[in-house]
Amino acid sequence: MSEPLIELKDIYKIYRMGDEEVRANDGITLNIYKGEFVAIVGKSGSGKSTLMNIIGALDVPTDGSYYLGGEDVS
Repeated sequence: MSEPLIELKDIYKIYRMGDEEVRANDGITLNIYKGEFVAIVGKSGSGKSTLMNIIGALDVPTDGSYYLGGEDVS
C-alpha cells in the first residue's frame, strides 16, 4: 500500500487550566490514504473538533507526530 496522505502518530492534545488538565485527545494514531472517506464520530466532548483542528492544521498537538503528504507538520 502507498504512503498515507495523513498520518497521525500518538497524538495528544492537553489543555491546562490552572491545576486542572483536560485531555481532549489521548494517544490517537490514524492513517488516511488518498481517496478514502473518513467519518470521525463520538459523543459530545470526546475531542472530535480538536482532532479535526489538528488535521486541518488550525491547531498543533501537545505531543505526537502529524505528517501531511509525508511532511512533518506537527
